[in-house]
Amino acid sequence: MSSQAEDWGECIPSGKSIEPGTRVLLLASDVPLFACIAAIDEINATPKNPLILAGVATDAITDPNARISARKRLWQHYTPEQCAQSYQRTRSYCLENEIAFFSGSIHARPLQEWLAVCKPDIVLSAFYGQLIPESVLHAPKLGAFNVHPSDTQHGIRGPRPFLDTIEAGLKQENGHLGKVVIHELDSQFDDGRVVVETPGLPFHDCDGVLPANPLHIGFKFCLFAYPVLVKALLAALIDKGRDFTPFQIAYSEDVKAELERYRYGKHIGFTPASELIDRMRGCLKRNA
Repeated sequence: MSSQAEDWGECIPSGKSIEPGTRVLLLASDVPLFACIAAIDEINATPKNPLILAGVATDAITDPNARISARKRLWQHYTPEQCAQSYQRTRSYCLENEIAFFSGSIHARPLQEWLAVCKPDIVLSAFYGQLIPESVLHAPKLGAFNVHPSDTQHGIRGPRPFLDTIEAGLKQENGHLGKVVIHELDSQFDDGRVVVETPGLPFHDCDGVLPANPLHIGFKFCLFAYPVLVKALLAALIDKGRDFTPFQIAYSEDVKAELERYRYGKHIGFTPASELIDRMRGCLKRNA
């Protein structure tokens, strides 16, 4: 059954009963969402304490009434057709896998009621266009976290992480490099203590190409950095709880070699969800 979330978006609860395990709520959209799902699936391949993807709240990018920062974020680089494809892919994945799906206001009553019943243990945000309220930040017992593709500790925050990194002149010997971090969520955008980070990731490809469309940089980060980073966070939370010591992950030699060979090409935003997840899990296996 679907109901309107305030005056925009959708709320579609799952028909499944709440399963035992560590429950995760993803506040995420498009390819970053599937990077998080790939990390969850890979952890569950050898489950000690199973992770349950209980719900997904995503940007209602196709709804003209949606109050998200679409014009200030990477969504501005999508065509209307790409927006529709992205939204439908996420919606279909959730419905097919009986995952609660929300695309309206994070303050909407159906979502708040679901949170009160489901009580997620972990909230993880990745490419989500709403400021997250205190009621959501403080609900999960293992914490609420955000994946952000820039070095927030050097002030690179906000909706233009790649362009701001380039303009800030954060360089190493191999061209423009960017970190991906996971930080604790607080009441400000892209703020909070950094708990996991990657090494620098080259923005350019093996031909020295730096694409004009920052979406392509984002997709590259999602293929290589996001799944590794998210898996590391989730493993730390499962093993040690929320008080683990912040750390930096490393790329394996195999993944480093892939990065050196990487060429910007096919728009992975059109790739089916199952193929995206398999490709990201392949990267995780090569990084194990």
